[in-house]
Amino acid sequence: METFLALNGMEINAFVDEQERVVLAIASGAQEHDAFVEWLQGNTTAS
Repeated sequence: METFLALNGMEINAFVDEQERVVLAIASGAQEHDAFVEWLQGNTTAS
């Protein structure tokens, strides 16, 4: 995900621990797609 964002001029501005928690929550089905999109929009900036 980070590579995709970097190639598209974006970067995640959240701590690595938080990024890991979110990715694991998505992978386990504990977090919904819409919640992930909202988190990603709130935690990315143009690089």
